[in-house]
Amino acid sequence: MTKAIMLAAAMNERTIFKALKAGAKGYLSRNASVSNLIKAIKAVHEGDVWVERKLIARFFQGEATLHFQREEGGGMTNQELTPREQEILRYLPYGLTNKEIAQALFISEKTVKSHLNSIFKKLNVTRRLQAILYAIRQGLK
Repeated sequence: MTKAIMLAAAMNERTIFKALKAGAKGYLSRNASVSNLIKAIKAVHEGDVWVERKLIARFFQGEATLHFQREEGGGMTNQELTPREQEILRYLPYGLTNKEIAQALFISEKTVKSHLNSIFKKLNVTRRLQAILYAIRQGLK
C-alpha cells in the first residue's frame, strides 16, 4: 500500500484538508527541515499520520474548521469523554504542547499526558492529529 506525504510550497488550508481527507498520510511545507522530513517518513511508514506541529494550529483555524464541519457533519459523540478530557481536547487544535496545556489548566504535565492517553483510548486513536480531527468534527474548538 502506498503512503503519500504531501509536500507543498504554499500552505493552503483547503488543499491540505482535501489531501488528508483523500488519504494523504502527512503534510510538510517545502521549507521543512531534513530532520522533520525524516521524522515524517518514519512516522508514516509506521502507519501514523504526520503534520508539522507548527502547521497544525494554522491548519485548524478559520476556514479549515468551518469547511471540515460542513463536510463531515455528524460522527461520534463525545459522551464518553469526561468534562476535563473534553477541556483538554479543546486545546489540541491550537497546537499547544502538553506543558502549555498544563499551564493553561493549572495542572501538571503528567496529568495532561494521562488525560490524553485516556482520550486516545476512548476515541480509538493513536496520534494527536487524529484526536485533533475528532475535536474539530465535534466543534470542541
